Amino acid sequence: MADTVTTLSLITLAQEYRGDIVRQINRRTVLLKMLPIVPGAGLNVAFAPEADGQTAENYSDGADAVNFGGDVQASGVLSWGLYRANVHLSDLATDAAGSSSTPMENRRLWAHNIINATAKLATTLNAAMYSGAGTGTTIAGLDAAIGSTTNTYAGINRSTGGNAYFQPNVIDPGSLTAPTLALIRSDIATIYTACGENPDLAVCSPAVFNKIGGLFDATRRQIDVVQTARGAIRLDFGWQALEVDGTLFVKDKDATANQIYYLNTNHVKIQYLPPVGVPDAPPQTIEADDGFGQVMLGMRYKKLATLGASERAQINTTLQLVVDRPNSCGIRKNVNPA
Repeated sequence: MADTVTTLSLITLAQEYRGDIVRQINRRTVLLKMLPIVPGAGLNVAFAPEADGQTAENYSDGADAVNFGGDVQASGVLSWGLYRANVHLSDLATDAAGSSSTPMENRRLWAHNIINATAKLATTLNAAMYSGAGTGTTIAGLDAAIGSTTNTYAGINRSTGGNAYFQPNVIDPGSLTAPTLALIRSDIATIYTACGENPDLAVCSPAVFNKIGGLFDATRRQIDVVQTARGAIRLDFGWQALEVDGTLFVKDKDATANQIYYLNTNHVKIQYLPPVGVPDAPPQTIEADDGFGQVMLGMRYKKLATLGASERAQINTTLQLVVDRPNSCGIRKNVNPA
């Protein structure tokens, strides 16, 4: 009788997946990890900017006091930004995944999807920190907060002459211009002249960061720990930092192209509204994880009503980016990274 070999095509085997799930998504949230995050309260985010109005003068001996003045306060108000990520899994998918041997991470499919949802929510927020319009329930991002001297921010119209104190430092050469150390130092000096403090953080796109890094190739300073308003942050393999006159430059995939954001982290904060919940059901808080560490944003995990043979949940957060002193920050536009 002929010898018949049993080949792979003649047998049925379970599909086995090597290792665990390998995410192919960049959801790193650099800005969220660099800025201070503080709890807020109440109807909105409000602060009181104060402008120069006090008088001081030389006087002659015995002269009456006739010139009086006082610094003028205004009301800055930002609405809360509302953001969420929704999760919807069928019972069949949950049960089938829980009884499968691989990938191991799918055996806890609900938890896996919650983690992915928080990461997606975090990266959405990180992008909004730059480009958010600030209208309705959106975040007023840096482009709105420090990208213009003539727009309205926090309810204050900066185009009127009396509100010049609330303007950021916008440096725009009008056409693409290669960055130099001299230009960067000039930007820092402009901000210092306006507010008396240097920016401690500058954020830009990877292309602009690489261009600035090229200015240091001969004498590059390696930095593995940076000091921010959040405290010391140790840089991992995905982080790099450059320092110019005490201002740390970092790259962020979400930063608007061809721009450098100069930030004073004493006056730029992320403010969130802590969840309270109903009396008999305390809120379930959950932290965002972008795959590179947690971000404390006061996110609320909320189970939604069952819909057929499936389960639904929502992760939401209420927050806003606040720049309470725009003249302590600045932006350089039309940076040529080529």
